[in-house]
Amino acid sequence: MSPCASCKTENPPGSKFCAGCGNALPKMPVIISCVLCGVESPEGSRFCKGCGKPIGAAPLPRPQSPGWRQAPTGPAPARPKAPSQTIQHIKTLLGAGTGLYALAIFLMYSQLAQIRSAYGIYASQVPGVGLNWLLIILDAGLAALNVYAISLVSKGQYKYAKWLFLIMAVLGGIFLLRNLSGPVIFILLNAGLLTSGVWGWILLSREEKGLAA
Repeated sequence: MSPCASCKTENPPGSKFCAGCGNALPKMPVIISCVLCGVESPEGSRFCKGCGKPIGAAPLPRPQSPGWRQAPTGPAPARPKAPSQTIQHIKTLLGAGTGLYALAIFLMYSQLAQIRSAYGIYASQVPGVGLNWLLIILDAGLAALNVYAISLVSKGQYKYAKWLFLIMAVLGGIFLLRNLSGPVIFILLNAGLLTSGVWGWILLSREEKGLAA
């Protein structure tokens, strides 16, 4: 409250004239607080009497600890989705199929080498030699396609890999029946191809149904 010097009437802050006698009231000094140190200075001061900085200067930045990091202002970058366990199994089966194709190539080439060693220049006339060479080329191509399918499955493209599993199962079944009376290694090899192909085809079908749902 501002008391009048003439009639002692209390007037509210900011009054220019007394409400009791109408005389002009003395102007009350305005106090300005420094934003840096908080010390009060009278109106019209250009510099703070506490810190010497200009009145109204921007506050200094807060000191940062060595491990401090500013929080990101924009949206957080999307993290890549971790592959599901089913996808890992599918990729494992494709890798197993690649290994089985490679083993088949090795075994058939070993047979051809034995035939060549036994028959010499007449080896090409032995029954089954031409078929073995054809199967070696086929298995090499399928092994390369399996490796390519692994990269496609990683990108979520399952249709191509599904056909490779079907081919793996069909070839495994055909050659399993064809070699039932042959060496045990060929029986196990073709049984592995058949099992991997069927199981991979089932897993991919389930994965596609899950995505469609």
